[in-house]
Amino acid sequence: MTTVRWLLAQRRLQLTLRGGMAGLDRQLDCAVSSELLDAASWLSGGEVLLTTGLRLGDPGVWRDYLKHLDDVGVAAVGLGVGFGFDTVPDEMAAAAEDLGLPLFEVPLPVPFSAITRAVLDQIAAQRSSRLVAATKAQPKMTRAAASGGSAAVVRELADAVGQNVVLLDPGLAVVASAPRTMPSADLNHIRDLLGRDPASAGAVWITDDITMTVARIGSGGHTYGHLGVVGREALDDVARMLVGHAISLLAIEQARSGEVSRDVVELYDDALAVAIDGDSGPGVLRVLGRAADRAGRVRAVVFRFTDEEAAARSRRRVVDELDHRWRPAVVHRDRADLLVVLRGDDADDMAAGLLTQVNSAGPAAAGIGPATAVGDVAESVRQARLACRSAAPGQLVDLEGSRSLLAVDPVRQALSDAYVQRLAPVLDHDAEHGTDLRASLLAYLEANGNWGVAAAAQGVHRHTLRHRMERVEDMLDVDLDDARTRAELLLMLLGGTA
Repeated sequence: MTTVRWLLAQRRLQLTLRGGMAGLDRQLDCAVSSELLDAASWLSGGEVLLTTGLRLGDPGVWRDYLKHLDDVGVAAVGLGVGFGFDTVPDEMAAAAEDLGLPLFEVPLPVPFSAITRAVLDQIAAQRSSRLVAATKAQPKMTRAAASGGSAAVVRELADAVGQNVVLLDPGLAVVASAPRTMPSADLNHIRDLLGRDPASAGAVWITDDITMTVARIGSGGHTYGHLGVVGREALDDVARMLVGHAISLLAIEQARSGEVSRDVVELYDDALAVAIDGDSGPGVLRVLGRAADRAGRVRAVVFRFTDEEAAARSRRRVVDELDHRWRPAVVHRDRADLLVVLRGDDADDMAAGLLTQVNSAGPAAAGIGPATAVGDVAESVRQARLACRSAAPGQLVDLEGSRSLLAVDPVRQALSDAYVQRLAPVLDHDAEHGTDLRASLLAYLEANGNWGVAAAAQGVHRHTLRHRMERVEDMLDVDLDDARTRAELLLMLLGGTA
């Protein structure tokens, strides 16, 4: 970055600051010379104005002259002495100090062309350095796209341009942000820009404090999302080139062929299935890590359907929805259960939105597990399944978030032990004869003893359900009319092993 401070530090130029120290960090983009009193009318900002002051003999014009230059954004003023002035007048220096406009003295032996050449050479060197950095950043972004997906591309772009970057999906929800979370005020400005013309290829919004650049990510007439870049300075040519490269990579990721998409989804499916079975090797963790948040955490959601066909239909819906939201579709179907991995920092609202989607394919209950390290995803799945058993159709249960006793490890262990011991006769009978007394008992208890509701949930006649409960009473030697007995059995069924 070429600043006034840098220019004054060039000893060979022998420049001496006389006023305006507060503006030493102003950026320079060129150096010009002019003897016009209204030079400000011909300048656009960022310049070092060099003058001999031949027309500045009247002290009454000094303050207005400097103020007009400061108003248009001139970075600094250099007064060449030995012509109109032997030194910079104190009154002129005081005016520059008040404005915060750097005013320096150029000694007679130093030609203005030497200052101009120094500024231009430094800008060229910096531009060359930026281009070299860009040639290194582009392959890093490409590798990031291949190994880490959209979130990794956003991180690499933010690092390369030195500004805050956010990726939004077509619904303007945040997919990824780097190097930090985008402030809500900036995010709202970006959404306002996009709201005016969502199909626009790009837009720029500038204030005294920040510059926002927003670009569309798409192919043809299809919009996949938008990329926002926010910083104190406008993007230069090199930064815009890097933004363009990132947009291309993100568009390619979203527009990949259907066959590749299916293969990737199946890879995620297999990796999750292997992790649930307890085999979390480095390769599995690397694949599942694509779904993790910045802290490397994930959380599982389990959707339970009445039949496997509904679960299969919902799997396709969930995969499409996650893809639409720029999320890795880490989804696995286990018979009538659908297991989904979300980011560890995802709120319950994310899972609730997916539940709304899957309910259109068939009524489902849902449970969400706690955030865990990727290597402990099986534990999050286990707790999500436990929560799911506590949910009614169309309901999402978060045992940890609701501070349920079922989320307490010692309680779960005690219930699990009681489940195996107390319900053994029913479980053994189901296993030996292919009956479903356990599921009937759970339906009856969850319906709070309402025969009609419980029978409908099981798809049987009331008399059939009554007969089943009588058999359960005989096997367990209990009275299901007793409220405490029903409560204990329900807790065992919810907290025990499915």
